[in-house]
Amino acid sequence: MADIEVRPVVGAPAKKIDLPVDVSEETEINGYVFSKKLLKAAKLERLDLPKAIAQGKTRFQFASLAKQIASDSDGGPTVGDNSIQIRIDAADPNAGSGADYIWMYFGRDRRIKLWGLEHERFPKGATLSWDLNGEIDYLETIPTDAWDEISLVTDSGDGMKIDRIVLEHSSVTILDWAVNDWLDASTLERHSRIGLAASMLATKFGQIGNRWKPQVHWAARELGKTDGRKYGTTSQWCSEFASWCLRKGLWGTPAGNIGSEDMEDYFADRGRKYTRGQILNKAYTLFEGDYLRFEWSDGGHHSGLFLYYVDDANNPTEETRLRTIEGNTGARVAVKTRTLHDVISVGNTR
Repeated sequence: MADIEVRPVVGAPAKKIDLPVDVSEETEINGYVFSKKLLKAAKLERLDLPKAIAQGKTRFQFASLAKQIASDSDGGPTVGDNSIQIRIDAADPNAGSGADYIWMYFGRDRRIKLWGLEHERFPKGATLSWDLNGEIDYLETIPTDAWDEISLVTDSGDGMKIDRIVLEHSSVTILDWAVNDWLDASTLERHSRIGLAASMLATKFGQIGNRWKPQVHWAARELGKTDGRKYGTTSQWCSEFASWCLRKGLWGTPAGNIGSEDMEDYFADRGRKYTRGQILNKAYTLFEGDYLRFEWSDGGHHSGLFLYYVDDANNPTEETRLRTIEGNTGARVAVKTRTLHDVISVGNTR
C-alpha cells in the first residue's frame, strides 16, 4: 500500500479542476478528456476544447482515447474540488493534539496521510484543510465505491477532539458532520478510528430533500462519483446512470451502453412517455423519480431524474425550475436546477 501524503492549507480553497457542466451524450466523451492522464497519453502539453463540446453534437478527436483510459483505470477521473476540512474542538482544554498526522482511509487498501500544521500539528480550535487534488494520479486509483467507505484513523496516543468534518468530492459536498467526538488511539479513549459512511449518507440524502423513492435513493448514494463504468459504459454516461438507478428501483430499463433515445423508447413502448407540451398544458405533472430527457438548444441530449419542482407546479411555464439528479453532469453525479424549457420528454414512474 503506497503512502500518499498531503500537507494542510489553512484558509485556502482547494484547487478546482474546471470542466463544462453540460456535456451532451452525442460527444461520446467521459471525464478523462479533462484529466492529466489524457494529456500524457496524447503527448500534449495542453488541450484546447471547442466551445461546442459543452452541449452540442461535436465528435471529439480524443473521445476514443478517453474511453481507453477509463477502461484501464482503477477509479474515476478527478474533477472539480476534492478536499477535506477538519475543525478541532475549541472548548475542551485537551482537544488539540501533537500527533504528526492522521490517516484518511478509502476502504481497506487506499489511504492518504493528512499531516498536521508545522510546529502546531492539530491545535485546539483550529480548522485544517487538505487539498486532495494535489494527488490527482493517486485519487484516480481509488475504486469509485471506496468513496463510500472513508474512515479517519490515528496511530498516535495523543488524540484530538473533532468538532466538524466537511468533505468535497468532485465539487459535491458528500459530508458535513458535527462530530463532537474523539479520535484517539490511547487506552484511555474509545476511538482510534472514526467511520464517515453513515454521516456521508445523511449529507447526501439531505441534498435531495430526504426523498425515498427507490431510484432517487440509489441516485443520491452516488453523489460525487465520476466512474461511468459502474453504470455500464466508458463513454458518456448520463442515460446509463439514470437507467442504473431505475433498475435499482425494479424498473426494467435498458442496460449497457445506451442513450436518451433508448430511455425515451422504453417509456413510450409502455404508454408512459409524456412531452413538455403535456406538462405545460397540465395533462401531466412530474412525479418524484420520473425519467427526464433533455435537449439543448443546439441539438445535444442528456438524461436525469426528477426530484421536485422549485417553482409552482400548478402554473407551469417554460421557465419553471426543477431540481434533478444526474450522472455525467460536470463528469460526476450531482443535483442540478433545470427548467422545463430543457425537457423534451418524461418517463412516468408513478
